[in-house]
Amino acid sequence: MNFLKKLFCFLPLLLTGCSVNINVDTMLTPPKLSGEQEQIYQALQEAAGSDIRLKYPKSGSYLSAFIVADIDNDQGEEAIVFYEKNTVSASGLRINILDKVGGRWQSICDRSAGGSEIEKVMISQLGSSNRINILVGYSTANQSEKYLSVYAYENNYLEQTLTHSYALFDVVDTGGSEFPDLILLGAVSNSEQAYAAVYRLAEDERYHEYKYRFTDNYTEYQQLIYGTLSDGRIAFYIDAATGTANLQTEILCLESSADAESELQLVNLLQRCGKTAEVTVRRSGLFSMDIDNDNIPEIPVQRVFPGYESAAESEQLRRTDWLAMQENQILTEYQSYYNINDGYVFILPESWQNHVTVINNMTENEIQFCRYDADTPEEMQILLRIYISYDDADRDDHLHAGYQLLHTKGTASCLVRTEPGQALSAGDILLYFHFLD
Repeated sequence: MNFLKKLFCFLPLLLTGCSVNINVDTMLTPPKLSGEQEQIYQALQEAAGSDIRLKYPKSGSYLSAFIVADIDNDQGEEAIVFYEKNTVSASGLRINILDKVGGRWQSICDRSAGGSEIEKVMISQLGSSNRINILVGYSTANQSEKYLSVYAYENNYLEQTLTHSYALFDVVDTGGSEFPDLILLGAVSNSEQAYAAVYRLAEDERYHEYKYRFTDNYTEYQQLIYGTLSDGRIAFYIDAATGTANLQTEILCLESSADAESELQLVNLLQRCGKTAEVTVRRSGLFSMDIDNDNIPEIPVQRVFPGYESAAESEQLRRTDWLAMQENQILTEYQSYYNINDGYVFILPESWQNHVTVINNMTENEIQFCRYDADTPEEMQILLRIYISYDDADRDDHLHAGYQLLHTKGTASCLVRTEPGQALSAGDILLYFHFLD
């Protein structure tokens, strides 16, 4: 199925507004507490003293110092609160569990936490166990190290059941079971080879670990996303940085093992295709994404546009090809022009591929797509113009000049103009755009 057919059903998604990320470190004052939170806070002060400071997770679904959820399967909600004491003899970050007793919140359990800052909190079952797990990612004060602690709250006691250093962690259904598993990317260090691991909790409440060690040395993991394979399993796409400031992608999947001693194994799908992560190498900032909304992420790699092969590297304009995992093959699914600064990807129509090049026209401050023939490079017919306007008057001038508005984000407007006689209209062209909101 070509890009136009895939994207047609998802056109409304392309026109959505930008999202807002909350950074708790930039908060000047703590948010005002709700009525229930105030009651929880008062109960905490009764147990821990009034000279305390609440601590907030930095990312994830839970961004409050007060997390209210059923964490022991008793059909009632408990409260999880992170705090520090302000006294000189303070013992650092602590975690407190409160529950309602006789209709009033009361502190039930209090213990030291695993770091100085809270990176992320998740609450989930893991594997086939019915136990509710509290997963907390901690970091040291200077954020040089991160530690994951997994807790179970039972019989009024908060027990740490797993702890591990990490770079990234998440919980996702790997497709091999009906329940989600813990995915952990091991902390990058000089002493240990980079790796990924899946932890599955069995009914006997023991963790089973499935680990894969990467052959390349990575300095940082920049993204972890997922895609669905044809048999329903989930593949993990890991965008990782190398020491050369480049980015490359590893694709892993949990599957049945041929080894009788191991029921499952974590496998490298690129390796199975006879490839390595080197086929995905590109400059930093080009992240894998599901460019056509088919639940299979594409990996961007760059090639030089026709006509720029002999130009100096600083003058070259690059085409972005999108690689996709299909039936144990890694194939180029699309060719595109990817403008990170202006926030869009333009997928080249099939008839344009390998026959079109791009000019950055500095005089008109626009991107121009031109028909290109190596035998007659001077005869480059313009097919499409892309112009980004940041001013209402300037935008209106271009609209009067035949440009059409495709998308707005903040003060920026994306306008295009197709030349007379072209097979594709501006309306057709819109279907080939992916805006990075």
